Amino acid sequence: MTAAPAAPGRLERRKARTRAAILDAASRLFHEQGFEDTSIQQIAELADTGVGTLYGYFASKEDLLREVLRVSRDDAVARYRAAVAGDTPAIDRVCTALGTMAEYLEAHRRLLVSVFRLAARSESFEDDYAEWLQRSFTELIESGIRSGEFRPVPADAAARMLMTTMMTASLGIGAWAGRAGDPAAIVEIQQLARALLLR
Repeated sequence: MTAAPAAPGRLERRKARTRAAILDAASRLFHEQGFEDTSIQQIAELADTGVGTLYGYFASKEDLLREVLRVSRDDAVARYRAAVAGDTPAIDRVCTALGTMAEYLEAHRRLLVSVFRLAARSESFEDDYAEWLQRSFTELIESGIRSGEFRPVPADAAARMLMTTMMTASLGIGAWAGRAGDPAAIVEIQQLARALLLR
């Protein structure tokens, strides 16, 4: 008989609380003030910890931003998975994924602009999530093609087109200027997905 895993000790629980407090403080300040206008000192003060302690958990403000966005992305993925069942039609999966993506973009618009700026300035600031998201959308479309629900479109190109369209609409840029946060824009893109993919 295998022994049950031991509950985390007091030190581990305290470390987890400190890390969570730092992430919560960073998320609040990044959303309220913006990434560029938030200092490590402000984050440490709001988390009720020292700057040295903060650096014991995160090497830089950029690492904090990555982790804040990772936690938010994981929450968005969990919401998507809760919204679809195993028998959900492929088109509903794609439309739900697009809607979840729009919600995430809307909630984190200010932070994502900072990510774009950081990525433009530094090749070391990579966002693995974009690659994962691309693969996931492509796999959703390929699955619909295999099941016969979708036309045989180039899955990767269709995924990129739908994702780029949702991103520019959610951020209100390009042809979608002035429509940031417009729920009708999301519906229009979901209709576009249906027109593009369904047989």
